[in-house]
Amino acid sequence: MKATQLGAAAVLSFAASIAVASPVVAAPAALPAPAALVGPGTGYITTGGIEDLTACSFAAVGYDAAGRLVGLTAGHCVLSPGLPVTLVDNLGAGPVGVTVSGHWGPDYGVVELDPTKVIPVSSRGGITVTDIGPTLPGRPVCKIGAATATTCGTVLDVRPDTDIVTGTPTFWADSGGALVSGTTLVGIASHADTAPVLSPTVYASAAESLARLNTRGGTGAGFRPIGS
Repeated sequence: MKATQLGAAAVLSFAASIAVASPVVAAPAALPAPAALVGPGTGYITTGGIEDLTACSFAAVGYDAAGRLVGLTAGHCVLSPGLPVTLVDNLGAGPVGVTVSGHWGPDYGVVELDPTKVIPVSSRGGITVTDIGPTLPGRPVCKIGAATATTCGTVLDVRPDTDIVTGTPTFWADSGGALVSGTTLVGIASHADTAPVLSPTVYASAAESLARLNTRGGTGAGFRPIGS
């Protein structure tokens, strides 16, 4: 019995010495969230108060004349400046930018992105944007947005106010998405022409939006898409 007790005491003493001698190992620090790809059709939400909650898409991402990383979207998606922007497919990354400005006639808006949190790309979902330009009725076009992904159709009309009407189906949260002819961004998804869903859809002219943005100046002016 005595030997057993001494043996147990020795084991306890050895374990205690190991505990004292061994350094305390801290838990590994949480790694930063990996940067997310952002490009044509990438979905995002804006948050502030409940009245500031929107779900929309980007038409294109690039740099403005001052070297700021920005995304073009629909103007009605920017309810007020300074709202945090979080990516739909990477909510864990937290806010990756803020809203800057939204304009009507044409319907375009600007979001400034944090270059340490996102990786800008020119292609997503089979849609590539390398430049911005006009279009004409009859031209084949495709759109990409967070709600209905990639759909294609034809330009039905280019209105005097420069709005573009197409047969490409869209849904809520596609707002702000890209309409392309080849790799040229020609439109920014705005609203359904006759019904709240699907087709036909009205797009703000991307060329006219950029012209207005350049005239106004500020964040986004001089925008050039990634890959241009």
